[in-house]
Amino acid sequence: MPKQLTRDVAIMEVIQSLRRIIKSIKDYSYEVSRKFGITGPELWVLKTISTNGSVSPGDLSKKMYLHPSTITGAVDRLEKKGYVLRDRGQEDRRVVKVHLTPNGKKLVRKAPNPIQGKMIFGLRKLKREELNSIYDAVKKLVEIVEAQNVKVTFIFDQE
Repeated sequence: MPKQLTRDVAIMEVIQSLRRIIKSIKDYSYEVSRKFGITGPELWVLKTISTNGSVSPGDLSKKMYLHPSTITGAVDRLEKKGYVLRDRGQEDRRVVKVHLTPNGKKLVRKAPNPIQGKMIFGLRKLKREELNSIYDAVKKLVEIVEAQNVKVTFIFDQE
């Protein structure tokens, strides 16, 4: 059984753990950008579309746990780069589906798995109590740094 941490050691370990998480996400995003010319979050969008096939922006938003406007911005950038296309429905022109282009499919095959997806996959595997504990702790950290009203987009996105 591990011994009790002192208050100072516990604080140091929390800070170090957060720094490790931030650094790993930043390093990953840098590597994806350097090797593939897109951001880590844009790769996450491409991989999610690849996994789910032609998908509406709203469904993409739900699958990625992101605000619809964040998805719209990412899809706009990926469309300009030639990796995705938006198709309007034949019967109902209001229905929009996003799908990968051949270049998008090629990039998805070559690129690594997104780190954000890894985080979501890991969180989904946790027991309810473990997830609630992490939720409570992270929520408290957001309060401590007074970040409740900070606008969030993708992690390390270049919007």
